[in-house]
Amino acid sequence: MDVFVEQIVRKKFGPKDYLVVLGCILGGCLVIYLSIFFLTQIFVFVIAGVCFGAYYLITSRNLEFEYSVTNGDLTIDKIINRRSRKRILSLDCKQVEAIGEYKPQDHANKHYDKKIVTSVYDDGRNAWYLDLRHPKHGHIIVIFSPNERVLESVQSFIPRQVAFEAGLTGKH
Repeated sequence: MDVFVEQIVRKKFGPKDYLVVLGCILGGCLVIYLSIFFLTQIFVFVIAGVCFGAYYLITSRNLEFEYSVTNGDLTIDKIINRRSRKRILSLDCKQVEAIGEYKPQDHANKHYDKKIVTSVYDDGRNAWYLDLRHPKHGHIIVIFSPNERVLESVQSFIPRQVAFEAGLTGKH
């Protein structure tokens, strides 16, 4: 029987996102102000370019993450303002060495080659983690916000001992 489950989560704006928006607005205003004095011939084009650039940068902070589980393969894509999609990670659930609810203090002293955060919040609250050795990225931790269906699908393909240690057996 084939298994296919997908979920899209929208990333909430955090402090870093608000700083990017503020920086775009202040930088745009500064460029427009300076172009009044130095680029009077092309002032209208500068305004148009600054407005387009600020709009593009600000809307590129609207992120969604798509989790899809297909027969034991978990794929995570980043969708930027519904205009472009980028594959972040593709993994086989059998590679998972640990899974559980994410608590930053539990991972503070652990070394990972790469940390991939695809959860609703930047700080990883209300999220789950996958600890695994990926052929391309090495020892990684993936922080994500799955719903029950995605979590059940991942659980059914991870090694039984990992699910048992995480306390997932019998829950779903």
